[in-house]
Amino acid sequence: MPLFKLTLLAQACILTGLAFSSPTLIAAEKTIPELVDAVNGTPDAASREAGKKVKLRNHTKGFCTSGYFAPNPELQDSLAIPFFNQSQIKVTARFSLGGTNPKLSDKTPGRFMSLKIDGDKENLNFVTTNVPVFFASNLDDFFTFQTKVKQGAEGKQWLIDNKPDAKAFFDYVKQLPPSPSFANSRYFGVNSFLFTDKQNNSVAGKWIFEPVAGTAALSASELANLGDDFLKAELLQRINTQPAQWNLYVQLAESGDDINNPTVIWPETRKRLLVGQVVINGERDSDSQVQECDKGIFNPLLLPKGIAPSADPILNARTAAYVESFIRRQ
Repeated sequence: MPLFKLTLLAQACILTGLAFSSPTLIAAEKTIPELVDAVNGTPDAASREAGKKVKLRNHTKGFCTSGYFAPNPELQDSLAIPFFNQSQIKVTARFSLGGTNPKLSDKTPGRFMSLKIDGDKENLNFVTTNVPVFFASNLDDFFTFQTKVKQGAEGKQWLIDNKPDAKAFFDYVKQLPPSPSFANSRYFGVNSFLFTDKQNNSVAGKWIFEPVAGTAALSASELANLGDDFLKAELLQRINTQPAQWNLYVQLAESGDDINNPTVIWPETRKRLLVGQVVINGERDSDSQVQECDKGIFNPLLLPKGIAPSADPILNARTAAYVESFIRRQ
């Protein structure tokens, strides 16, 4: 095995060990490999080996680009997070669709944005979706959901009939129209984090990305005139003339809000703090870090001082699951 792959594997094993230190994971009935098998649809040794050969992964259909993050200087009046004291921080972005099908149509409604914001000394990663509600509150329900959806219409109906969280998710997606661009989607971090305020208290919050260009939806006639692969070309052409931009907010929890359950949507009336602006302009697209961003992982638990994970079991399983998937692709 080449030296760089051995290094990556060592780093992955370290990350896995850190992730498994969570009491939430230790108590889980499903193992991380089982969860990855459920996502990949590889329930046995034969399908697992076949998946390794094609480097099977979730969010297979996607692409990488770049830009920068400009923090809001006024954020320091509310939160004590030194990472955001920088003026501009480089960003590596990956836009994608969900699932393991590399030929999934862009006409489907799901949109995903993952970001690596690499500062001078610390880093911050985001894994976000245009659906603000998650389909499972625990790892067993996550496993059941992923297993059932692989069964097609029958499995989906079972989830609707037996899992209220899954039904709420399907109901939201059903009314969500496809956007004409990744730049016209809102993106949500469905998991909560703990932020240190100026009084050294921890306050819970969720990430929300609001598109500066506004949201937009494709009509039925517009969809009919599009092919299945318009999103990548649209965004890359767009940023040739003007950047794609999002304002990043932290939506703060109030007393009584469930901060450890990603199936719960907090009211829109919750206070939001402007963290800064993401600007995607493709300025570093020739860099190897950007061109090869598909080969790594976006680790949402890679956090700077002043931000900590909540006890959400879905959040705390992400790193270990991403690393397991990463190792299988090597």
